[in-house]
Amino acid sequence: MPKQATPLPQWQTPNIEPKRKFKFILTFGDIPAWVVKTAGRPNLTLTAGATHQYLAHEFKFPGRVQYGDIQITLVDPIDPDVASVLFAMFKEAGYVPPSDWTMDNQGWKISPSKLKSIDATKGDIAIKTIDSNGRDVEKWTLKNAWVKEVNYDDVGYDSEELMSITVTLTFDYADLQVFSAE
Repeated sequence: MPKQATPLPQWQTPNIEPKRKFKFILTFGDIPAWVVKTAGRPNLTLTAGATHQYLAHEFKFPGRVQYGDIQITLVDPIDPDVASVLFAMFKEAGYVPPSDWTMDNQGWKISPSKLKSIDATKGDIAIKTIDSNGRDVEKWTLKNAWVKEVNYDDVGYDSEELMSITVTLTFDYADLQVFSAE
């Protein structure tokens, strides 16, 4: 009986391609894609729900699905000034700095809202993974996303690094769309 050929491991097949960390495009309001350094992808948690005790046993049931916040890191160029774009998002969400308070606008009475915070991002935030030919492989779309936190980089005479900004996004849920290779 002749020996059967051992199949090639999957990674040696020429048409198999892994997703690569550096092949992604983030769409986020008026922020250009070329300033994005890193972007987290959604993390899901199925919480522990109710428990039921019967005799000497405890039975556990799943609870709710929760999405964790994600962080993105942006380079802060001079033009366009991403720092001011992000600060403007806070203002569009309803934040009025005390220096802008007047008797006419009564800024001390205004506060951010979820609707204005979502509108400030100018649409859904999406993280697309692409293949070596530039075709979309997968797309995460963050639903009802808004900017929760902005951390502007420190300055220092001891560094020649590019200035960056870390943004924390919170959202209600995410949709995942997977594209076929064809």
